Amino acid sequence: MKLSDVDAIKSSVQYHDNLSSSAWRGWEMDPTVRDRLIDIAVMFVDYLDIEDFNVEDIRLTGSLANFNYTRFSDFDLHVVTNYKDLGCDDLAESLYRAKKQIWNDQHDIIINGHEVELYVEDSNNPPVSAGMFSILDNKWISKPEFVPPSYDQRAVKRKAQSLIDLLSKTIQHAESVDDFKAANDKLRRMRRSGLDTGGEFSTENLAFKVLRNTGWIERLYNAENSFLDQQLTLK
Repeated sequence: MKLSDVDAIKSSVQYHDNLSSSAWRGWEMDPTVRDRLIDIAVMFVDYLDIEDFNVEDIRLTGSLANFNYTRFSDFDLHVVTNYKDLGCDDLAESLYRAKKQIWNDQHDIIINGHEVELYVEDSNNPPVSAGMFSILDNKWISKPEFVPPSYDQRAVKRKAQSLIDLLSKTIQHAESVDDFKAANDKLRRMRRSGLDTGGEFSTENLAFKVLRNTGWIERLYNAENSFLDQQLTLK
């Protein structure tokens, strides 16, 4: 399947001279939005149902804490804790990832037109984000700088197309759940490499956003679940 819609790239890569009015009043977070995000985080922590769960902070990261937001942007709401507190370092990441996936699948919370996506962040491994705001302390941890980016649209399209080809092949011809895992791992490694070396406007990260915004990430997720269901079904 070909990525022929140039608007899919343009709508995934935008830059503004102000922070989003969906969350901000200048550099200050809209107090109504802040209160609601705290309410959501409290509900999420209660849902985690982990005894003595220590909330170190509640943070907003990602494009809605920066100048590069689009209509696809989520409120990336991070509940910060120390994974080591769980007492099983090798399982903590998997547990929290599974918990947040179930929560996000079951809830469709919208604030001013943007979905709210919940994460459990390890305080020892913070995300790569140009802007990071402490909702608990109501202050910036790191303010984003207004630096309009330059990027190679053709390179983004080529990278996105190569990934679409991979996902399409996986969805159509997967022979085991491991094929889906391999595709997901490739996406994760690629995006992390791009963020580490080139930041949010790296070719790899922008290509990932194109896939997400055109529905390919969701297609892969749904196809994997459907494949697994078929494998476990007896007729």
